[in-house]
Amino acid sequence: MVREIRTIGLPALLSFHTVARLGGISAAADQLGMAKSGVSRHVSQLEEHFAVKLLERGARSVKLTPIGALLDQRIRSILSEIDLLEDIAREESIGISGQVNLATTPDFGALVASHLLPAINQRYPDLKLVMRPAYAFEDMQDPGTDLAFRIGSFQDDRLVARELGTFRCWVVASPELAGETEVKSAKDLEKQPCLTFRDDKPETTWTFATPSALSTVKVSGPFAARSFSVLFDLAVAGQGYAFLPEFMVGDALDHGNLVRCLPDLVSRPYSVYLTYRPGARRIARVEATARIAEELIPKLLSNLKG
Repeated sequence: MVREIRTIGLPALLSFHTVARLGGISAAADQLGMAKSGVSRHVSQLEEHFAVKLLERGARSVKLTPIGALLDQRIRSILSEIDLLEDIAREESIGISGQVNLATTPDFGALVASHLLPAINQRYPDLKLVMRPAYAFEDMQDPGTDLAFRIGSFQDDRLVARELGTFRCWVVASPELAGETEVKSAKDLEKQPCLTFRDDKPETTWTFATPSALSTVKVSGPFAARSFSVLFDLAVAGQGYAFLPEFMVGDALDHGNLVRCLPDLVSRPYSVYLTYRPGARRIARVEATARIAEELIPKLLSNLKG
């Protein structure tokens, strides 16, 4: 089987993957700087080798067949591994430098950046970080993303995941709002203006964890946003109660900009994972970044005030 695979050239794999990614032979040819006939020939070579039809060709575009889509996933992994080999060889000769791309939620990313970047700069001054903040999980099969911090549950057998620690959410408000309103139990929050983490409506349910059970309360208010940073700013401005990650509110509590309400009620613990593709840490710059993250983030999470 290995001898047969040797007859498949990397240019053919790259041509087919580019056609699959861009949805057309002409677009792939432009991307690769090749003639359309050359790209078509590469695809035909693969179809002949595997004795399967990989593309459904239309007048202006092409579509992957089911087996074509399956093979494209594997080819993408092969091309990613080749990129890894090139990176390993390059870093062996020039040392730890270059760029590492991180994916994380915007709010946790602020915590990561404020601690990880100084440590990276101190140890590896030629190493650069690029952060891609988004609440949606990044596709870590994309070779453009080296490491990702993911929050909550993790289920992806294509990736390696290491749990770094946990955090909880607390109910907070400005001192003025907390002094003007009566909030002595979770039920009291139903009558108060609450700032909710939603992008469709202001009503939501906050779930609290106690040693013996979970309890819920329905809340609503004048504003909802899928951004904890926006909710934090509004809470400081006295616009409502907020249920925020504890790593965001420590300084505001210390400086009196926020007060913690119902301190016996907290969210369930949310796990923080460092995730990466198998083999990604063979690249020296990725390994260096991951190792520092594994040193710093657990300490940050364990030092959060309870």
